[in-house]
Amino acid sequence: MKQTFLFATLHQQKHTRYQLLVTEFLRAFAILGACGAASLVMDQVFLRKESLSQTAPVLLVLFLMLGLLHILGLRQQQLLQSLSGTLRQSVRNHLHRRLLSPEGQTDRTFQQQLLPLALESTDALDAWFTKVLPVMLGILITMPCLLIAAFFIDPMTGLLMLVTVPIAPFLLYLIGRVTKEASQQQWQQMNRFSTGLAEILRALPTLKLFAREQEERQRVKKLSRDFARSALRVLQLSFVSAFALELITTLAIAIIAVSIGLRLLYGQLVFTSAFFVLLLTPEFYQPLRLSGTAFHSGMTAFTAEQALRPHCLPPAATAETVETSCPSGIALAVQGLSFRYPGSPLPLFEDLQLHVSAGRLTVLCGPSGCGKTTLLRLLAGLLIPEGGQILRNQALTHAANWSYVPQEPHLYNGTLRENITLFHEGYREDDIRKALSSLALTDMVNRLPQGLDTLLGEGGQTLSQGQRKRLGLSRALLQDRPLLLIDEPTAALDEDAAAAIRQTLLSLRGAHTLFIISHDEMLQSAADQLLSWDDVKRGVDP
Repeated sequence: MKQTFLFATLHQQKHTRYQLLVTEFLRAFAILGACGAASLVMDQVFLRKESLSQTAPVLLVLFLMLGLLHILGLRQQQLLQSLSGTLRQSVRNHLHRRLLSPEGQTDRTFQQQLLPLALESTDALDAWFTKVLPVMLGILITMPCLLIAAFFIDPMTGLLMLVTVPIAPFLLYLIGRVTKEASQQQWQQMNRFSTGLAEILRALPTLKLFAREQEERQRVKKLSRDFARSALRVLQLSFVSAFALELITTLAIAIIAVSIGLRLLYGQLVFTSAFFVLLLTPEFYQPLRLSGTAFHSGMTAFTAEQALRPHCLPPAATAETVETSCPSGIALAVQGLSFRYPGSPLPLFEDLQLHVSAGRLTVLCGPSGCGKTTLLRLLAGLLIPEGGQILRNQALTHAANWSYVPQEPHLYNGTLRENITLFHEGYREDDIRKALSSLALTDMVNRLPQGLDTLLGEGGQTLSQGQRKRLGLSRALLQDRPLLLIDEPTAALDEDAAAAIRQTLLSLRGAHTLFIISHDEMLQSAADQLLSWDDVKRGVDP
């Protein structure tokens, strides 16, 4: 079973975890000290009629315990906020890296979900630390300490506490089965609302042009109603669970209070002990009273985590499918490779066999839709094969040693410089301009009002398809990695743009290994190694 983000964060932050445990133990002893001091003050002032000077030491202890409780509470909140901030920053860093990765550039579904994932889903993880973890600490540390103290002072009260405690977890189990489903529905509705609204905003000019704005206004209203209805259902369940737990704990406190009162009346219990356990009882049940709200918050955080997990913790390739060595002079080798998309009854391909020579230009050709792009994504490490092996040269064992250029490179709502460097600040301007010049983009840059610092807009809408493709390829040139995996670099381009790309690719061979999928006959004729998809699919190693 996978660890939740809560336990994974606690495991990593050992120092903070130990501080939380010590803080909670100190809180438990401060509660015991405050209850004991308060019971002594009541006995001295109201029963023994002692003077202020006689009760002053005990009053001082009481005030110190109350002040310590407040300080410990503040310190615990600081530690919890620190853990929450660390987790949320880590999640957003993962999302940022995923967005800038080649896979993120081509995954339109992820791009549509990015806003709710980075905002609502990530912020929902804060409930792990502000709602769930304090209650867990209270149940695991404070409640046992107070229960032991109650048994020591008054065994009957301790026994009543022990008997009534299991009722709350049983209620939480019953309520949780419904809350989990409702929480998942809420997040689905929220994602649907966010995605639908973003889609409408992007298409607003087109909708205005075709006079469809009124219909889409009704769609937004429906999405809003569905989301509000789903959120209200979760809040209703949260209220019911909190009310049920509050009722149970209140009845338990009342039973204990009646028991204490009767035994005090008949002289079976002294006042200080009776008042001590009476003050102790609400503090003992406090974590259980908060567990209903904490459980609902935990389910919300867990549902958000399930949505985030595929993007923050990508599956690692297994040793059976990916190897790290291949024969001398070979950059990549594929042996018996098979792949099946999830939910598909049949594999896309089986038993693929090919090798890519180091320092050469290799072109793979074949009919559209046969699986060439999927193969390229497998070689780039963006997908995990169902079977077979991908062997890599020793110099290419790390993903930082290859670049993947998809058919439609994604351009971000940033400057030209940021789109080429992918928001990394370590590149020199001379290197950036050299990469652009290699793809005949210097004139385009000179025409832009702010040059490299010109905002391109989301998706690079102000640029032509050829310019977008060449910008995507310029990223790979700037990174200057030994292996380039490129998908259809000249498709749907005019001859001038295609010629500039061909010239650049041909100039790279020797110093780089290029594996290109292309229908371009001129690029195929210039290749050092031309592979046919039919031969690759039949397992014929060229």
